[in-house]
Amino acid sequence: MTDTLPAPLSSDRLRYIDALRALAALLVVWLHAASTFAMTSPETAATGRWFTAIPGYIDVGHIGVVVFFLISGFVIPFSILPDRAAPVGSFAIKRILRIYPAYWLSVPLAALVVFWIWGTQFTTRELLVNLTLMQDLFGVRSAEGVYWTLLVELAFYALCVVLLVTGSLFNARRIALLAAALGLAFVGIAATYWLRRRFMSTGAPYWFLNLSVMLCGALFRGRWDAAAGARRDVVADALLAAMVACYVVLLPAAALLANGPKNNEPATYALGFVIFLAGTRVVRIETRLTDWLGRISYSIYLFHVIVFLAIEWWLLRRQPAGSIWRTQHIGIYTLLGLASTLAVASIVYRCVEKPGMRLGHRLAERWQQRSMRRAATAVPGA
Repeated sequence: MTDTLPAPLSSDRLRYIDALRALAALLVVWLHAASTFAMTSPETAATGRWFTAIPGYIDVGHIGVVVFFLISGFVIPFSILPDRAAPVGSFAIKRILRIYPAYWLSVPLAALVVFWIWGTQFTTRELLVNLTLMQDLFGVRSAEGVYWTLLVELAFYALCVVLLVTGSLFNARRIALLAAALGLAFVGIAATYWLRRRFMSTGAPYWFLNLSVMLCGALFRGRWDAAAGARRDVVADALLAAMVACYVVLLPAAALLANGPKNNEPATYALGFVIFLAGTRVVRIETRLTDWLGRISYSIYLFHVIVFLAIEWWLLRRQPAGSIWRTQHIGIYTLLGLASTLAVASIVYRCVEKPGMRLGHRLAERWQQRSMRRAATAVPGA
């Protein structure tokens, strides 16, 4: 019996994962378009009822976030190459230069459109702390609400490094046990609220659930990439099946009984799992459009709120009430915002993300070469 998660069969980009990235980003865009442009005017708010009603009933943006978390688990651990020199350092270099350059660009722009142009204070200290991406740890306001997920991503990267150093990153049973333990921690905390029919007002326990979900993504990848005929770890498989049943069925049902149909955040995890499983196992979408949207999905995620709020500011502060500019169907503003977001995201991807990724790979290769030279000189007679 093997309990090892195999390395990916190919280093090629997974096109169906890009399609899922695109869908996840568009779900987040949907949530913020509905909440932002509905405030343009009463006439606009009265249009597109289903478009605003569905996000008001269930957080479609968080469904997209769950899909992103599963994708991270599916991809990130397998981007670490333990058979090469300095795997931890090279991984850290590549991930930092993947996450931070576009993020750094977004922070002052977010501060501008979320705070400054509306006459709301956002201090230099808050701006500088935001540039570290550690604002939640220091109790500092985020320049933009979507940033919380990036800190979860960083925590998952750190967890992957710990698992690598301890020889557990590609051990399916250990990954499954850790994922189950994190899930149980969340269930235990949630139960203390739900048994008393109380809504869980704090988001801190969801850290356990989010990391568990990401590890489930790694388990899915290891299972599906296993070589033909490879023996399965029955414990890991059983734990993964139990977690899927819990996250897709049991947790949403428990939250429904405790709090009713609204504010059922576990339901967003269930739908995220369903979309991820459908997109990876049932219908693998591979088109040029979704390839492109998947590549720029990170910039879509970072910059769509900035674009939307800039448009909203122009409508509310520069156009009179009742103006034709402020009374259009919400779909018109959404399409305008989406088209503008795609244009901005394309530019950021080309001018910021791609150069950052190229630099990350070059620096990682140099780091590996230096590590190999140091290792060679440390060996007598080498």
